Amino acid sequence: MAILAWLHNAYGRDLIEGIRAALPDEDVREWPDAGDPAEIDICIVFRMPHGFLKLFRNLQLMSATGAGIDHYLLDPDFPKGIRMVRIVDHDFASRMADYALAWTLFHHRDIAHFLAAQQQHEWAYKIMRSAREVRVGVMGLGQMGRLAAERLAGVGYDTAAWSRSRHAVPGVTCFAGPDGFDEFLARTEILINLLPLTQTTRGILSAATFAGMPPGGVVISAGRGGHLVEADLVAALRNGRLRAATIDAFPVEPLPKDSPLWDVPNLHVTPHCSSTASIRTIVDTFAENVRRFRSGRELVNEVDTVAGY
Repeated sequence: MAILAWLHNAYGRDLIEGIRAALPDEDVREWPDAGDPAEIDICIVFRMPHGFLKLFRNLQLMSATGAGIDHYLLDPDFPKGIRMVRIVDHDFASRMADYALAWTLFHHRDIAHFLAAQQQHEWAYKIMRSAREVRVGVMGLGQMGRLAAERLAGVGYDTAAWSRSRHAVPGVTCFAGPDGFDEFLARTEILINLLPLTQTTRGILSAATFAGMPPGGVVISAGRGGHLVEADLVAALRNGRLRAATIDAFPVEPLPKDSPLWDVPNLHVTPHCSSTASIRTIVDTFAENVRRFRSGRELVNEVDTVAGY
């Protein structure tokens, strides 16, 4: 049997060469040179058109190249019964926590105000609140969300978190389920979205959510594009319900050049770069899962394809 790799071109040749070096006894093929599709039983895929996996009738295990897996599961032809893993470790989660903290500081300290003042040659002094006076809320307490909440609390922010099920995180006020959502929103002036994309979280960044926050709040989203209702975000920024937002993931990516989002005042766009797995993380995690799969052992970061995470 053989492994098929279809990888992000940003890594150049280093990633495929790293995988081959880590798995010297495996037949690792790189798309489009797949050879006989019937020989492929494992694949690692960055992006794929719907129906792609149907070519490989003996596929048993597929690996994402990062933490997000919703775009694979949206494929109506996603093979039933195959096992799926994702790539995430402490380093990956730490990069996401850095992003959340960096943009929280940006908005808390109103860096946009000082950048705009410099452009106008204005000495625009402004008094700042301390971190303990700023109420930050993290949606999602998976590996990434938990570390982000811990890091924000460690800096001194008045930090809360909301998740589907109940968690306990030292220094963080935790809310859970539908019953806790409104209370969580009502105390959150900087909202950070790190949720997985599921049927219950799709479209959660909407007018109803923004209305539940204190007026003049901020949204930072490094989750998935499907969380965002773009028109509601634009309206909330234009009418002052939100004072600013930073968005890293969009329903259509890359964000089209003619998208109105590029020019919305106080909206900061980043190109889905909030956290990227290092080559070492991808190679080590994928190779370990291949070895575990071949020997019948428990996999690392296995996905519940029904739950969607």
